[in-house]
Amino acid sequence: MSPIRHFVLALAYLLSAAPDPAQSASPHDAGHDFDFALGTFHTHIRRLVHPLSGSNKWTTYDGTKSDVAILGGQGSLEQIEADGEKGHLELMTLRLYNAVAHQWSLYFSSSKSGQLDSPSVGEFDNGVGTFLDQESYNGRTILVRQLWSAATPDSYHFEQAFSADFGKTWEANFVADLKREHG
Repeated sequence: MSPIRHFVLALAYLLSAAPDPAQSASPHDAGHDFDFALGTFHTHIRRLVHPLSGSNKWTTYDGTKSDVAILGGQGSLEQIEADGEKGHLELMTLRLYNAVAHQWSLYFSSSKSGQLDSPSVGEFDNGVGTFLDQESYNGRTILVRQLWSAATPDSYHFEQAFSADFGKTWEANFVADLKREHG
């Protein structure tokens, strides 16, 4: 079976549990789903040093994450600067909301690449945001999943995972816990 067919089947499986919008009692304004992340946060990041290699060696970073609304609230721009055992990180995520599809597209970049990656696309359901995309990693086609969860007014959790078997198993490789900075 081709990698694209695997991806389509994995995506169909993951989205099959999505609620039927026609059965919803009232429409949810998903354009505000990322409002919890707006502002300035301290971020503690754990990053898997060699993803998809069988290694379990992690490194940590601490820094600041800032996030501002753009396009009248239909998007946001997140910037992260953090330092750790393996050096300095400068990361950016551009989030754009598609009101017709009721989904978000998340575009990632770093100071190392200087380019926007292909978007992760998804939405929130029961307080958990799930976003997927297909990428090439070390010459292999993989799936990438981002999960946003445990959001409160002052904190939230983020986890990115890779799957080299089209969604059968996932390996977390970037985990961040964020706490709002006050003052």
